[in-house]
Amino acid sequence: AVFLDIGETVMRPNPSWEHVYAMAFAEYGIEVEIADLERALRQAYRHGGWGIEAGFEPSEETSFQRTVDLDQAALAELGLGPMPESFYRRLAELFMVTSHWHIFPEAYDTLVELKRRGLLVAAVSNWVWNLPELLHALDLVRHFDFIAASARIGFEKPHPRIFQWALAQAKADPGEVIHVGDHLLADIEGARAVGIAGVLIDRFARHDPADVPDGVPVITSLDELLPIVDARRDGR
Repeated sequence: AVFLDIGETVMRPNPSWEHVYAMAFAEYGIEVEIADLERALRQAYRHGGWGIEAGFEPSEETSFQRTVDLDQAALAELGLGPMPESFYRRLAELFMVTSHWHIFPEAYDTLVELKRRGLLVAAVSNWVWNLPELLHALDLVRHFDFIAASARIGFEKPHPRIFQWALAQAKADPGEVIHVGDHLLADIEGARAVGIAGVLIDRFARHDPADVPDGVPVITSLDELLPIVDARRDGR
């Protein structure tokens, strides 16, 4: 089986996460510098995102509220006051607009090739509740045997439970699986902690090679995964 992260692995917001946030702010008469917004969002998600030891209720409302909490932390970094709930609801709507997403050009063909090789392919991603609906709207859902969105599992990568849930769905042993993602902690360390081989996708040279664990392949586009999969299947 091949498990795939989604954000920055298969697709990314168009033109960026920050630009979609800026659209929502603009509708409420607020102008925000993109660079400031990027910095604030990174700071908020770094402190409040990955690595939660305890799980959380896997429900749509819990998913929404957890996102609101993180976004409010980003607003505090920007020195902006609390926004009404309607702002966060509108933000969620904007992230469901298909034109606000860029699917990396090699993604569709790579997914087809993985399935052609007889592999089970799953999405394993830290994402809000509506990931299945978004992938359906983008004509991606048919390429996945199942979708493990953290909001629907109750655990986020790198917590082992989300990987264990995916392994159970796949009916696969850890040694039979590769997980591909762009985040060293959430994707690579999380997968390796349960015995799954990790492949780091680094499209924009964000990672220092010295930080990548020994034996972890680094790819810059998803189609570079195919030779790795083929070599593994052939026992090389």
